[in-house]
Amino acid sequence: MSSKVPTREEAYQLLTEYNRSDSLIKHALAVEGVMRYFARKRGEDEEKWGVIGLIHDLDYEQFPEEHCHKSEEILKEKGWQNNC
Repeated sequence: MSSKVPTREEAYQLLTEYNRSDSLIKHALAVEGVMRYFARKRGEDEEKWGVIGLIHDLDYEQFPEEHCHKSEEILKEKGWQNNC
């Protein structure tokens, strides 16, 4: 299976698939904005860091006891790159 870099739209779709809470979605959007700001300021890939910020708590609502670990499984199943 080849890995791919997700688009912002794909990341948002995945975020809302695993999270229904308005506050968690708003939090993810805020973190995305902050990550984009600092990426731009440091000359880094704004798109990459924005997507990372958007999905950083992907598994938190449904799998709080497996937070971060479950995200890795989900992303691997989707064939998304893990090269950060």
